[in-house]
Amino acid sequence: MNRCLFLTLFLILVFYQHPSALGQTLGMEEAVEATVNHYPTLAAQRSALEAFRANLQVLRDNRLPNVKVHDQVNLGTANGLSGSYFSMGLIVPTSGGRRPENASDLASGNIALASADWEVYNFGRFGAENKLARADIAVGESGLEREQFALRQVVINTFLDLVWLRQNLKIEQQNLARVDTVRRIINNLVQNGIRPGLDSSLASVELSRAKLSYYQMQEEYRRANVQLATLTGRQVSELEVDTTFNAGLLLVEPAPSAVLTSHPLLRYRNNLLTRQNAEIDMIRKSALPRVTLLTAISARGTSLDINNNFGPLGQGFGYSRTNFLLGAAATVNLIDFKRVKTRATQQQWRVKEAESLLTVEQVQLQNTLTMADSVMSSIRLSLRELPVTVRSATLAYQQRMSLYNNGIENILGITDALQLLTKVEKQVIDVQRRAVSVRLQKAYATSDFEPFFALFRRQ
Repeated sequence: MNRCLFLTLFLILVFYQHPSALGQTLGMEEAVEATVNHYPTLAAQRSALEAFRANLQVLRDNRLPNVKVHDQVNLGTANGLSGSYFSMGLIVPTSGGRRPENASDLASGNIALASADWEVYNFGRFGAENKLARADIAVGESGLEREQFALRQVVINTFLDLVWLRQNLKIEQQNLARVDTVRRIINNLVQNGIRPGLDSSLASVELSRAKLSYYQMQEEYRRANVQLATLTGRQVSELEVDTTFNAGLLLVEPAPSAVLTSHPLLRYRNNLLTRQNAEIDMIRKSALPRVTLLTAISARGTSLDINNNFGPLGQGFGYSRTNFLLGAAATVNLIDFKRVKTRATQQQWRVKEAESLLTVEQVQLQNTLTMADSVMSSIRLSLRELPVTVRSATLAYQQRMSLYNNGIENILGITDALQLLTKVEKQVIDVQRRAVSVRLQKAYATSDFEPFFALFRRQ
C-alpha cells in the first residue's frame, strides 16, 4: 500500500511539473495573445470600431447631390377655379382654364421632371462632421485597446493563480510524503512496542489531514485551469500551462518608470475628451447658413389646346412644352441659434465630465505606481530572509525527528515541526506572490509589461 501511495504521488508530481504531449504548452504571454485573438467582447469592440470607420463613407455619400427623376401619365377632368388654399396633401391640384360650367370631359396629360440640389457650402459644418467622425474612430480604437488591456489583466491574474496553486500543490505533495514517512516510522516503533499505540493513531490522523489539504488544493487548481481554458478558447484536456517562474529576478531592482500619456487608459480618456470637444464645434456650426445649388428640367404634354378646348386624349401623352430652371439658395433657421446655444451648454458639461475622468485616471495610475515603488524595497528584504527561514524550519523538523527516534521527543513535537515547515514553505509562496503582485501593479500603471513577463520566461 505504501509503495502504491508513493508511486501515485510521483506520477502526480511528474504530471504537474512536466508538460505532457497531450497539448501545447502555454506560457503567460501566449495565453494573453490567445485570449485577445478570440475573446467575444473584443470581437464586439472590433465590430463597433468598423461601424465608426464606415460612418466616414456614410458622411461622404450624404453629401452627394440629390438627383430625382420623375414621370407621370394622367387622365382626369380639368376644371379650374380662382382662389388659394393649402393642399395639405389631400386636395388634387388641377391646372386648367376657368369655365362657366363644370365639365365632365376627360383630358390626358404627361409630366416629366428631373431635379438636382447640392449643398455646396455651409461655413465649416462638413469639416466639423468629419472631425467628429474621426474622433469617434479614435475613441473606438482606444476603447478596443482599453478592453484588451483590461482582459490582459484578467488573463495574467488567472495565470498567476495557476502558478501559485501549482507551487502550493507541490508543497502539499511534499508534506503528504513527509507525513507518510513519519507514519511508517511510527508504525514500526509501535509494532515493536517502543512507542504507544496512540502515536500510530495520531500519525494516521495527520496523514488524513494532509490528504484532505492536497485534495482541496487540487480542486482549486482545476478550477483555475478551467477558467484559463475558457479565456484562451482551449479545451481543458488540451491545456498545458508553462508555470516557469524566475523568482531570483524579484531581487533585482527595476528601472525607474513613470505614467505616460500613451497609457491605454489615458489614451482612451484623452480621445474621449477630444471627441466631446469636436461635438461642440459641430453643434455650433450646424446652425450656420447652408448654400445649395438647385437645378430642374421639366417637360409637359396635355390634350387641352391653347383655348382650353378638349382634344383627342392621345395628344396628351407626348411632350409639347419644356422648361429649365437654375438657381442658388441660402437657408438659415434663426431659431437654431437659440437651440445651438442650449445644446452647446449641455455639451460643455460633458466636456467637463471627460476632463474630470481623465484627471481621476491619471491620479489613480500615479498612486498605483507610487504605492508599488514604495513597498517594493521592503518586500525585497522579505525575499532575502526566506532562505534562512526555510533552512531553520527544515533543521527543526529534522532535529525533532531525530529526538523522536531516540525516545526524547513525542509525536506532538514532530507534528508541530511538520506543520511549521509546511507553513514556512507556504509563506515563501505568499511573499513571492506579494512581490509579483507589486511588479504587476507597476506594469499596470506604466503599461510596460516587458520586465513583468521576464519573470515567467524560460531563461
